[in-house]
Amino acid sequence: MTELRKELEEAFKLISAVPVNGGNVDVMAEARERLRRAYQMASEAEKGEEVHGG
Repeated sequence: MTELRKELEEAFKLISAVPVNGGNVDVMAEARERLRRAYQMASEAEKGEEVHGG
């Protein structure tokens, strides 16, 4: 696992521990979704490196 993916996982764990309510629920949901997308992008990039020998 790359350092980038490890950092993204840690960030996701940290924001998951933050209690939210009201209008902040939508903001936190968007932040979590963006972290998920970044993790997926990192995973895809890592796979591409393996295919291309990087």
